[in-house]
Amino acid sequence: MLDVLAEFMDVPVALIMHLKRDALSVFAKNNSPLNPYHVGDTEKCNGSGLYCEHVIHHNSRLFVHNAQDDPKWQNNPDLELNLLNYLGFPLRWPNGDIFGTVCVLDSQPHIYSEKQERLMLQMRDMVETNLELLEKNLELENLSKNLQYLANTDELTGVWNRRAFIAESNKELQRAQRNQRPVCLLMMDLDDFKDINDEFGHEIGDEVLKLFTHSIRANKRSYDIFGRIGGEEFAMLLPETSKVEAIELAERIRRKVSEIFFHTQGNEVKITVSIGVYELASNDTTLLAALSQADKILYAAKRAGKNQVKDQVL
Repeated sequence: MLDVLAEFMDVPVALIMHLKRDALSVFAKNNSPLNPYHVGDTEKCNGSGLYCEHVIHHNSRLFVHNAQDDPKWQNNPDLELNLLNYLGFPLRWPNGDIFGTVCVLDSQPHIYSEKQERLMLQMRDMVETNLELLEKNLELENLSKNLQYLANTDELTGVWNRRAFIAESNKELQRAQRNQRPVCLLMMDLDDFKDINDEFGHEIGDEVLKLFTHSIRANKRSYDIFGRIGGEEFAMLLPETSKVEAIELAERIRRKVSEIFFHTQGNEVKITVSIGVYELASNDTTLLAALSQADKILYAAKRAGKNQVKDQVL
């Protein structure tokens, strides 16, 4: 589109400039070898002396016949590229906010015909129509991301829900098996959580779950996959981790959780967690089988007295 504009206007440069915060950048350009600009070129907008800054500041058309003959444009950076002739119009988002400009530049003084200016205005209208479509697409994209986030996230704690945890973990499990790398799984269950709910109410129980989740996030590695499996039960997949390393991490988590104290109604609620550690075997091709094994180990920790880490069924 800008190639057609440049040819019809008989100029070497046709640009769409985008204003973002206080900077102007080249959003699109014609492909002439005489065009010295590159997509992404950026210039600070405030006090730059750019032709386009004037268009944006005044929200109106600007024509400069020969900037070299006009003291107003002596500090214009475009003159360093010998672009002394300019015609530009503001581009607006659908709500009227400035997107940037559409403009043409020449190294020679240039007078544009009425027909050429009409074409440029038509080009501006086409770009603004596309901006409306772009805005709607961005809205749809953001909506899709929000829906995907809601579908994959546990509403209370903000971590992966069961379905998303299994899906993400299966991806990592496939990678680990291809590369023959160790993977471990932690199953975690808050001890006596039902008693907390019964004594203090579900709102306090929810706060306990949030505190627990925060503690895990503060101690996990960035690439560990953490999710809520259901109720007070959580799981974490540990890529590139041997059983010894997984046990060390589980013990650190257990200690950190035991340091959490929640005060409510004049009472102090102490939180502890039981953890089962399972090292995935080569025949664990999906996470579901591993979850079942880790769950058995977790309940061995429960039977052994709670607030402890186990790595095998007793």
